[in-house]
Amino acid sequence: MKRRSITSYDVARAAGVSQSAVSRAFSPGASIADATRKKVLRAAQELGYQPNAIARSMSTARKDDHQKSGMVGVIVTRLEDPFFAHTIAHFSRNLQAQGWHMLLFTVDSQAQVDDALNALMQYQIDGVIILSALLSNHMTKVCRSKGIPVMLYNRSAAESGVSSVVIDNREGGRLAADLLREAGHDRIAFVGADTEDETSRERRAGFEERLRADGLSPVQVETGDYTFVSGREAGLRLFARSERPDAVFCASDVMALGVLHAVRFELGLRVPQDLSLIGFDDIPSAAWPGHLLTTIRQPIRRMIREAVDMLVERMENSEAEAKITRFPGSLILRDTVRRIDTGQTKNET
Repeated sequence: MKRRSITSYDVARAAGVSQSAVSRAFSPGASIADATRKKVLRAAQELGYQPNAIARSMSTARKDDHQKSGMVGVIVTRLEDPFFAHTIAHFSRNLQAQGWHMLLFTVDSQAQVDDALNALMQYQIDGVIILSALLSNHMTKVCRSKGIPVMLYNRSAAESGVSSVVIDNREGGRLAADLLREAGHDRIAFVGADTEDETSRERRAGFEERLRADGLSPVQVETGDYTFVSGREAGLRLFARSERPDAVFCASDVMALGVLHAVRFELGLRVPQDLSLIGFDDIPSAAWPGHLLTTIRQPIRRMIREAVDMLVERMENSEAEAKITRFPGSLILRDTVRRIDTGQTKNET
């Protein structure tokens, strides 16, 4: 037979206090005598009682419109992508350090973001972070009406009242083009996502802008979906043609590693002797000895700290204004781009 759960009423009886006193004992900052708190905590420990944080936060949030639940909703697409898994871990640590808890929802596409936010609102969230996706105009207005601040991470929105922290994707594309041109490449291919993806579109735009300044354009463009498999398949397609590129810029490290696998282990090409390859993000595996991928680094620690600080400010102060902060990427030189004798040193900082 399943054992009955211990409730706050059981603790109240054991401690000889009211149930509301038990609730206050487990609520940071609540008004309760120190002796009473100690009596409640001792009884709870003896009974093996653990409060239901979600139920308690929903209850207190309903009682007072200004009462915080302590929860932040996070919506993410492509959680299987190592970059996003790494990013979520940093968000969780930064939120916890400031006393907030993360409630994570994953979605498969942009179309599911509104539904995920509707579900999150049932938990009385105090704010929401959306990674690499956008809210509809309707849900933006709903959040504004409910006083729920929104933080877009790596997406920017024109709507007022929505904060965002983004990487300068266009400038990152320009950095990649500059490096490959300086290395003497003129048959350069691009591997990105479909044209609806803002991140890939912006990286490609900056890349092509710089190539056009030299009278060039990508010799080939292939499409993937930010996975290793799609990068591998794109690499095989690129080098199945008669006019092979001599360099490839990928919109993400994960796809770049797929291309690297295809050309090295299936086509027998040497990198960087036969072609140069550059990615974007600087995920941890980009620096592994078997990869040593040259890439554009996103300063995710600084970006996430800024995103959390901005969101917490708005959750704690309803008068705080939404802001947009843009961070520059940095070129990380490793071993997949052909060296040029310019005295340029390797950057692994």
